[in-house]
Amino acid sequence: MAKRIIKTYDQEFKSQAVKLAQEIGGHKAATELGLPDSTIYTWVKAFKEGRLDAKDA
Repeated sequence: MAKRIIKTYDQEFKSQAVKLAQEIGGHKAATELGLPDSTIYTWVKAFKEGRLDAKDA
C-alpha cells in the first residue's frame, strides 16, 4: 500500500498564496500554485480570522 505524502508549507508561502488569492481569486491562485482550492480557501479564512499573518495582504 502506498504511503500518503503530507506536504507542509512555510508561513511565507502561505502569506504569498493568500495575497495572490486576494488579487486574482482563489481558484486561479490554487491552479497557478498547484494546490487544491480547499487549501487556498482555508488559508484565506485563517487570514481573515487573524490566525494567519499575510504580509502586505
